[in-house]
Amino acid sequence: MQRITQAGMLSAVYANTSRTLLQLATYQEQLSTGKKLNRISDDVVAARQSLRYRADERASAKWLDNIEKTLAFMGATDAALAEVVTVLDQAKALAVQGANGSQDAASRGALAQAVDSLLTRLIDIGNSVHDGRYLFGGTATTEDKPFALSADGSRVDYRGDLDAFRVEIGPNSAIEVNQNGHKLFKERVDLFAALIGLRDALRANDGAAVAASLTTIDAAHRHANDLLGSMGGRIQRLELARTQLEASQLYQRELVSQAEDIDFPEVVSKLQLTEIALQAGLQTAARTLTSTLLDFLR
Repeated sequence: MQRITQAGMLSAVYANTSRTLLQLATYQEQLSTGKKLNRISDDVVAARQSLRYRADERASAKWLDNIEKTLAFMGATDAALAEVVTVLDQAKALAVQGANGSQDAASRGALAQAVDSLLTRLIDIGNSVHDGRYLFGGTATTEDKPFALSADGSRVDYRGDLDAFRVEIGPNSAIEVNQNGHKLFKERVDLFAALIGLRDALRANDGAAVAASLTTIDAAHRHANDLLGSMGGRIQRLELARTQLEASQLYQRELVSQAEDIDFPEVVSKLQLTEIALQAGLQTAARTLTSTLLDFLR
């Protein structure tokens, strides 16, 4: 039969009471912080999962920030292209009016001035700025203006570059933020040349040339509409990517919460049970450890 000494009982009571107090302190800390993970040693596996989820959440936040900035830039680009369409609408109306055989030289001269104003407006649109950057200068977004009218007014030169910069909007997914102005305004259809040709034909009072310029103006107008539609498609793609990332970020936050946050009713219940266990242990110890040396000498 194993003999239990007084020292052994004292040691066991101390160990059990210390263990219960440690559990009580743990539950109190969890209730005060709302977290079951206050340090990695609390749960190594859960801490590792939480760190991974938080890394994913930070990546999603960065992609969302890129999307928001890109949407703002593309929104400004979309507005500029809409203005281009409006300018070409007005130019087409002036061309139809100038092609009318009843127009005389003075009338066509006045129309030429109106077209020249539209040309200036188109150049201004090409030099549009958003957040300190030129929309249509390629990657040369802070250099000289992308478009400039030649000294003799016969052409518009492009002074930007032909590069494009891309931003990440998701894992292994990127999109071009800008487009170079040469590709948009001069490569497929030279929008500036279309207006210059119309203006010069009106100045020369050449009704046939004005009528012929309608074909070029129509082509420029279709091209501008195509650009506007393409930009709308890119914006829609970004908005879809933003919606997906927001849903993903919400799910990642839920996973972090599951790994780190406590279930308040459960912890409160455990705390109460631990307090009861502590009181019971102390009361039991008080009863069993009241023996003195005289009790053993009787």
